[in-house]
Amino acid sequence: MPTTECRCKACGHSFVHLTFAGDRIEPVCPRCKGRDVNVTAEPVRLMDDPGMGSRLAGVPKGPS
Repeated sequence: MPTTECRCKACGHSFVHLTFAGDRIEPVCPRCKGRDVNVTAEPVRLMDDPGMGSRLAGVPKGPS
């Protein structure tokens, strides 16, 4: 799931905001509920490449 690192300009609280494809909702500080939030890093996509299941499917099986 993609996440974005954020820092609230009002209280200085750092937090991670979950983002989804097509999500236009601006992050809100969970501590002070402020909307003046600085996005400190672009969304990190944790599952951009194929998962382990597709990698394991191509691995030959051991002796049976």
